[in-house]
Amino acid sequence: MSDRGALGDKRELAAKVLRDVLERMGVDAEVSAFDDGERIILDAHGSESALVIGKKGATLDALQYLVSRIVFKKPGEAAMLVVDAEGYRGRREDSLADLARRLAEKAVRSGRPVPVEPMSAHDRKVVHTTLAEHPGVRTESEGEGPARRVVIFPKSHPAPASAG
Repeated sequence: MSDRGALGDKRELAAKVLRDVLERMGVDAEVSAFDDGERIILDAHGSESALVIGKKGATLDALQYLVSRIVFKKPGEAAMLVVDAEGYRGRREDSLADLARRLAEKAVRSGRPVPVEPMSAHDRKVVHTTLAEHPGVRTESEGEGPARRVVIFPKSHPAPASAG
C-alpha cells in the first residue's frame, strides 16, 4: 500500500501549498484535506470563502490548477486533486444538472437547438453527462476557448454532419 502512503504525503503537501497561496492572496480561510484513495480533496472554508470560489468557480479552478502543477509533476496526475470551498463544487454540479434537464425539455418542446452559456470544460462535462441518457436530446460542444459552450439538440433535429 505504498500508493496510499504516497497519496497521504501528496495530500499534506497540497494542503500546505493551498494554505500558502491563500495566505499570500490575503484570504483568511482554513484548509481541510482528505483523500478517498483516488483523489485528494482540499476544502477551503471560512468567512472569505466567496473570494476563494470566485465568479462561477473560476478562482477555485485556477487554485486547483496551480496546486496540481506544484504537487504533481507527471502528466495525468493532476486529475487526482480537487480544490473546493464550502461544498461549492457539489452545489454547482447539482444546479448545472437541473439547468441541463430544464433546457433539454425546452429543446424537446420547441424542436430547436438550445445553447447553454459558455462554461468551463468541467461544467460542460456535467451537462453532457447529465443528458447522455436523455431519450429526446443529444449534446455537442461548440466554439473555442472561453466562448466554448454546450448546445442541446432535440433528437428530431438533423445532425449538422448529415445535412446536404
